[in-house]
Formats: sequence, structure tokens, C-alpha cells
Amino acid sequence: MNKAIKPAVVGTIVKNAADSAEFGKAVGSDIFEIRIDLLLKNEPSFEKYLKSSRADSALYEKIAGWLKDAKKQGLPLIGTIRSKKEGGFFERSEAELFDLIQKIIPDVDYIDIERKSLKKNRMKAVEIAKKSKTEVIISSHFFNETPSAEKMKNVLKRSFEYGADIAKIAVMPQTEEDVLKLYKAGLKIKGRTCLIAMGEIGKQTRIAAPLYGSVLSYGYINESAAPGQLRTNEIKEGFKILGLID
Repeated sequence: MNKAIKPAVVGTIVKNAADSAEFGKAVGSDIFEIRIDLLLKNEPSFEKYLKSSRADSALYEKIAGWLKDAKKQGLPLIGTIRSKKEGGFFERSEAELFDLIQKIIPDVDYIDIERKSLKKNRMKAVEIAKKSKTEVIISSHFFNETPSAEKMKNVLKRSFEYGADIAKIAVMPQTEEDVLKLYKAGLKIKGRTCLIAMGEIGKQTRIAAPLYGSVLSYGYINESAAPGQLRTNEIKEGFKILGLID
């Protein structure tokens, strides 16, 4: 069965939120991902908040400002705070990470939650998101491998059981066969997924994954936020070639 759907291109904002959002819309983004951990890292006066337990009004005001700047372009927002263990830069405790997540949920259209988070943190965030009518993306990352198609299918299925509106999985393929495993897993799942194979071998998934049910493709605006990312306009052109969008 052909699961091809009309996908959306996600432009990831990692610095200079206002300028990146304006340029990101111009180069084809349909949705913005606000990578708060990277925005903190790229703004020297706020980098300290990645590691210290310090939390004050200045931090929340800064994050609110980034969200406000991005919203001016009229596109939906994904809020993401990626922990260091999941490939990001936020080094503080998971409790502190989720404290920030809970604060931004009402101000974004989607919230990204890591599947491996503690159950109590994940459930509370999902509960708040549902009340706020914010859609939940539950993410799973395999930075050093590509699991079997059966395991990936089960990971995606579990993400929906945890409350995901979109189940996202990113793997690191070693061979072209690994990419095929990802596609096979996508075909076996009902529901909205985001399928990503990272690195050079996986670049094709940034464009071709919607043929296997993936609804989002993450691209960069100014600089890559993940291995194998394409620029948003390149993804859009690829979608047009495959007839996925007009």
C-alpha cells in the first residue's frame, strides 16, 4: 500500500530567532522548530543556563521572546529542548528540562518529548499538552545504529501509546539496507510518523520518507542541527519532484 501523504517541511531555528524565522519562511519552511537548547548555546549570555540550576525570569523572558519572534511569520511552532544524552546541549536534570517544557507548552503548536523520559515527566507533559491543544511529538533517537524493522515498529507503536500525535524516530544507518528497514517499519504503522535516517546514507529519507507515511521532514535554515539535514528549500524541491506537493 502506498502511504504517501502531503508532508510539511520543518525549518529548525538554532540562532537569531527573528532573522532565522524571516529567512526560514522565505526558503520554504511550513513549520518552525524552536531548538531552545541550541538557541541558549548560541547566545553567550544565556549559555550558562544549559548547565547551571539557576532559573530566573530573564531565562523565561528570553525564551518567550524567541517564540514571539518566530510567531511573527505566522507559521506553526514546534518547541524542542534536546537533552545532551539525546544529542542536544541541555545538561541539567530531566526535572529541570521538563519544568521548562511545561512552561512553553501553551505557547507552541507542537511539543517534542523524548520517549526515554521518566514516565511521570512524560505523562505530566502530555497531560498539559492535551489541555492546551498542543500536539505531542514523541521522539526516539538511535545515534549509533538502526534497529530491526520490528523493533522500530514497536518503538513507534509505543510512542502512540504514550500519547503521541506524531511518533518520531531517527536512526543512524550503516548501509542502504538499514534505510529500507526504516521504510518497512513506517509502512507497518497506522498514524502520523516522522521517519529520519541520519548521515549521508540517510539523506534520501529527508525527501522520500513521506512515501512511507512520514508527515514531517526537518531541514536547516542557516546551519544544520543534525547529521544529514538538507536545507528547507532543497527538501521542498525534492517533494515537488516526487509529486508530493504542488
